[in-house]
Amino acid sequence: MNKKNLLLLLVFIMVIISILLIISKYFHNEKDDIKVPILLYHNFVTVIPETDPDNYNYINTPESFEENIKVIIENGYTPISIKELYDAYNGKIELPTKPILITFDDGYYSNYEYVYPILRKYKVKASIFIVTNNIGKEINNIKYLSWDNCLEMQNSGLVEIYSHGTRHIFYNKVPVREIRDDVLESYKIIENNLGKKDLKVFAYPYGAYTNETVRALHNNGIAMQFYDIGINNFNNFDKNFIKRINIPCEMTGREIIEEIEKE
Repeated sequence: MNKKNLLLLLVFIMVIISILLIISKYFHNEKDDIKVPILLYHNFVTVIPETDPDNYNYINTPESFEENIKVIIENGYTPISIKELYDAYNGKIELPTKPILITFDDGYYSNYEYVYPILRKYKVKASIFIVTNNIGKEINNIKYLSWDNCLEMQNSGLVEIYSHGTRHIFYNKVPVREIRDDVLESYKIIENNLGKKDLKVFAYPYGAYTNETVRALHNNGIAMQFYDIGINNFNNFDKNFIKRINIPCEMTGREIIEEIEKE
């Protein structure tokens, strides 16, 4: 091959590489603009009470939850785990076009009794943030998960178990060292019952935090922290400041989609 042809070949190769880089950058930016909605549920009841002290914000029905899941899937959303979100943040995997996360706070037995069968039916991944001191107890006529319940769900590969602290309190009202020690203690309890956790995540009860508590937990191995209301965008995703959408009683799947799309 003469020098002229070699030069033309090199120019052609450089042009192809440039085009591929432009295409790659385009798709990368498209991925970066992905919304990452995270839904938050609490307790589930089969009969809605006539009155509710929390204005029906922290209870739901199994029928409503299944309707939510069906509509979410029918609208092209892919439920992913917190671990998958963490891996995507670290560049290990790519997010689907329309990811969504399903989470539950407090560790109610109803999550196992009513929700877990629905998760299995639709093969949907979810995460439960448990208050470790409540596990295996019944408090104010409300039953909480047992460790056997947690282990069964975890072993299914569908449910991740994370910390909501040892107590359900306003952690912004206690000294920083106390919340640090509390969350680390909650993970010791979780690991003693469910095995080692390579990924440690914390959701603040009531969303109550301070910048100091966030910094302290981050510096002590808590990789992700949940404590605000809203929708995350992957292009500016902050793993220490993760937002969720609370789903009140009988909020429909269509209303959830509208809430996500209006942002």
